[in-house]
Amino acid sequence: MTLVYLTVAWCVGIWLAHQFWTIGLIGCETPGWAFAIAAMCSAGLAILWRRQPSRRWPAVFLMFALLGAWRYQLRPFVVCPSTTTLAAYNGSVAAPTRAVIEGVIVGYPDVRDTATIYHVRADTLILDGQARPVRGDVRVEAPRYPVLAYGDRVRAGGQLITPPSFDDFDYAAYLSIHGIHSLLRRARLERISPDHGHPLWAALYRLRARGAALLNRVLPEPTAALANGMLLGIESGIPDAVDEAFKVTGTTHVIVISGSNIALLTGVLMALLGRGLGRSRALFLVAALVMLYVLLVGADPPALRAGIMGVLYVIAIALGRVSTAYVSLCASALVMALLNPLALWDVGFQLSFAATLGLILFTAPLQARCERFCTRRFSPERARQITALLNDTLIVTLAAQILTLPLLVYYFGRLSLVALLANFLILPAQPPIMVGGMATLAVGLIWETLGRIAAVIPWLFLTYTVTVVRGLATVPLAAVETGALGRLLAVLYGVGLIGGLAWRHWPLLRRMMPAPSAAGRWLAVGGISGWLILTAVNQIPDGRLHITFIADAAGEAALVTTPTGRRVWLWDGRGDGAVLAAATRDQLRIGQSGVGLAFGPDAGRYWPAAQVFEPAQMPAGSRLRLDGGVELTRLAAGSAWLVRYGRFRTLAPATLAPEAQAELMHGAPADLALTFLKAPGAGTSTWPTTAFLAVTAPQIVLWPEAATYPPDVAEWLSGLRTARIPDEGVVEVITDGMRLWLRQRSGVVQR
Repeated sequence: MTLVYLTVAWCVGIWLAHQFWTIGLIGCETPGWAFAIAAMCSAGLAILWRRQPSRRWPAVFLMFALLGAWRYQLRPFVVCPSTTTLAAYNGSVAAPTRAVIEGVIVGYPDVRDTATIYHVRADTLILDGQARPVRGDVRVEAPRYPVLAYGDRVRAGGQLITPPSFDDFDYAAYLSIHGIHSLLRRARLERISPDHGHPLWAALYRLRARGAALLNRVLPEPTAALANGMLLGIESGIPDAVDEAFKVTGTTHVIVISGSNIALLTGVLMALLGRGLGRSRALFLVAALVMLYVLLVGADPPALRAGIMGVLYVIAIALGRVSTAYVSLCASALVMALLNPLALWDVGFQLSFAATLGLILFTAPLQARCERFCTRRFSPERARQITALLNDTLIVTLAAQILTLPLLVYYFGRLSLVALLANFLILPAQPPIMVGGMATLAVGLIWETLGRIAAVIPWLFLTYTVTVVRGLATVPLAAVETGALGRLLAVLYGVGLIGGLAWRHWPLLRRMMPAPSAAGRWLAVGGISGWLILTAVNQIPDGRLHITFIADAAGEAALVTTPTGRRVWLWDGRGDGAVLAAATRDQLRIGQSGVGLAFGPDAGRYWPAAQVFEPAQMPAGSRLRLDGGVELTRLAAGSAWLVRYGRFRTLAPATLAPEAQAELMHGAPADLALTFLKAPGAGTSTWPTTAFLAVTAPQIVLWPEAATYPPDVAEWLSGLRTARIPDEGVVEVITDGMRLWLRQRSGVVQR
């Protein structure tokens, strides 16, 4: 257990260094040798007190904490600027730097529907025609085609910016974990020359690309995309609807490379190679092949952790020692934190570590409780059979979720209520998928016809998995969004769980603190249960259409919530999109977070988890039928949409310039008549013309107080049913298709 404590000390040192960096106690000017000298002094004290364990071990732990802090100082979240650092030339989202960079692609290209993302290691920056040497990694967002390869030396021109951070997603920190501090948007790539990468990585990526192409040929969609994710770690091709279904059902862990994949691969390799080479000779070959596979799939934190644990297990067998799960898990964490101290903040690594620790801590106790429960109702033999059946599905899932639950709620604000059932139904299908998929790759890369035959097995079980997941995702309240209160409770739950585990495994705490009473435990359970019930009830849709109009000084947005609870964000492209998105989040009810669809220029920057459409992607006249009978029609001018629901009609948002209104009326649809119109604010420099008001004939108009329109428009509006509202006020329209209610922050303004 010594390694466990040393790992904890190392990680605590990294965390403390980050906190000190955040508050300014240390920074770029802090010399790294200061941590090294302090660690050496702690090592000297440990040697001096080697015969006094009560003093020696604290000195050793302090030494590891200082070494961890030193490691963080060498690679913090922020890059220390200099004239040779690429990040020093970054612009902002509002004022990007037009630049050209040259460098080498050092990662596997992330191919998406409309773009390809590259990880480029830059060595030359060209500004205003002048080239200068730089160093730094940059994420390049380029067109979908042509797709370049690892090792290609490229020249890319575009908008160089510092990665932005959002209220619900710190994009800058996410990229920093991967060593990237610059973002080149809307880039145009030109390949200068190939083969500048490491030969091993180049060979592995070529093999990965061949394997992905094979799976795409022998399997239909979406099973091919899922197989790529499960076997090769390529998740970008999974359709959004399928990916969302896995998120709703809490089963995303089966479509990423994780411990189960590595454990299965280790077992298969040991069975195959052990017979031909002998167990002792095969062990080290198996360890090498496992690490090659981890590198093949990209060496992401969950896969790397699982690979290290698998190799440690193999080595322990070779040395004739029993592999201790605690030690292997902490050793993998120590190695990863040594290679990259920022991995501690990687959500994938945290979830993978927590799931594995949950399996170690809770699988056996839950299995014992289940067997005792069944023994009271069935014969001992039948009780063991039932427990064995539940152990590989329900018990394992529950054990993993005990520790991953607070992380999922804290980071994603969502709790799946069907996760246990979904995992119980699909986990038995995963080993055939893995074994059949690996067999398909192994034989298909040699002879594709044989690969097509082998692909039948993974296709059957992948189809079953997708069918189950999609079916459960449609269950009402399959997942509830927990909101800010849920995140707070997740933190309290996590702190209480860690405290309980420490109390259970640390005798000193048991002597200092009494065990919690049964009443206290039931009170905690009742509080969490009550919160879940209230959260679920709060998310039950009321069967009406809600449109919330939000304005800032120069632009407007609208949040559309369908009668079934789906949320769509419409932005006119004016003003500050980040401000409008933040104001939109403020309007979401407790328990809600984010939107499902977002329309507007670069709307993905503000809603990373949403399905995003640029205005140019939706030609004029396009109709989008949402659930609940709501329909959106893309108008011919501006960024406005015609929203229809029953007899209700409105524009969202309605910031159309007079020229755009004239263009719209020239080819106006027959049902352009509006039930309701939210007139533009003063900062938008737009207003409804009298001709436009005559054609649309709105029954109710909301007129911002600070907006001064031309006299003829004001006179026309005075003859309509209008209500004056604050210029940047937030107004919600609620309708059942026949009647409507208008609400402002301060209450009802019209009915």
